[in-house]
Amino acid sequence: MHIDRRLLGWGAFLIIVGAIPLLVRGGYLDPDLVDEWPSLWPLLLIGWGLGLVLRRTPGEPLGGAISVVVLGVMVGGLITGGFGGFPAFGACDGSSGGTPFGNRSGTIEADGQVNIEFNCGTLTVSATDGSDWSLTGRSPDGNPPEVDATFGRVEIRPQDRDEFRGFFEDPSTWTVALPNEPTLDLGITLNAGDGNVDLAGAHLDRLSLTVNAGSIDFELDQVAALASIGVTVNAGSAAFDLPAGVEAASMTMNAGSVEVCVPTGTPVRVSWSGALASNNFDGAGLDKIDDGHWQTPGFTGSGGLNLSVSANAGSFSLDFGGSCDA
Repeated sequence: MHIDRRLLGWGAFLIIVGAIPLLVRGGYLDPDLVDEWPSLWPLLLIGWGLGLVLRRTPGEPLGGAISVVVLGVMVGGLITGGFGGFPAFGACDGSSGGTPFGNRSGTIEADGQVNIEFNCGTLTVSATDGSDWSLTGRSPDGNPPEVDATFGRVEIRPQDRDEFRGFFEDPSTWTVALPNEPTLDLGITLNAGDGNVDLAGAHLDRLSLTVNAGSIDFELDQVAALASIGVTVNAGSAAFDLPAGVEAASMTMNAGSVEVCVPTGTPVRVSWSGALASNNFDGAGLDKIDDGHWQTPGFTGSGGLNLSVSANAGSFSLDFGGSCDA
């Protein structure tokens, strides 16, 4: 048998990436230990350095081997446990310093749309009785976010909309209260930092979310109405407590993780596609129809949740009963 050495590194990398989730699921690896994968990054530098120092010597493969193993362990850990966001690597640490900025508020008199774009820090969104919305918080320089508001539309965004700068700037703290009387289309973009959204009593038509190197939790199990959800997570994590009445959800993960929690007995059908990705559909009790489809036993296609999931180097978890924080 002839081994193509040019592909040996890639083969070892893929074997390690795939083995780690399997070992964790089988109980052979401690999940808490695997969660420490971000701390291994200095070993990558050591491997690359050895490769340079030992170049053109018999020991040259050692540096490459170290790099392949470490990178495989890191990607395998990411797929297994998800990624809570990059803020720890930059100045955006989610702390609550800064100077208070002037409060903003208004009224949404009819069904409308709310878009929130947030860079770095802590974002909290909640529901309040009536038709009025409000924004309070702190920013590094005391300047408020930009707000464009009409009777049916509210947009809240940073003064500097460069999302990549958001990963390294000083953190802000925003608290947004949304009215529960009108029916809203809600869009949230979170670039770095942490978010918590609790919309008990709110009427939502569609929720759309984009997370870039951040982490956000949605407590939606007590919403008055919610028709559909669209989610994209890039190098971040998101968790959703959903009510029984949601009909459609679309989730895309790129080096990220998503957890969805639904009430016990909720009919679910899942369409799945992924590369270097993991899910827990078998463990959650779903029947496998084929490589791309799972469903709860007896699912008829009506009155349940149709869930579309696409994961690239990501992990997805579906849980029944309770909440994702339980």
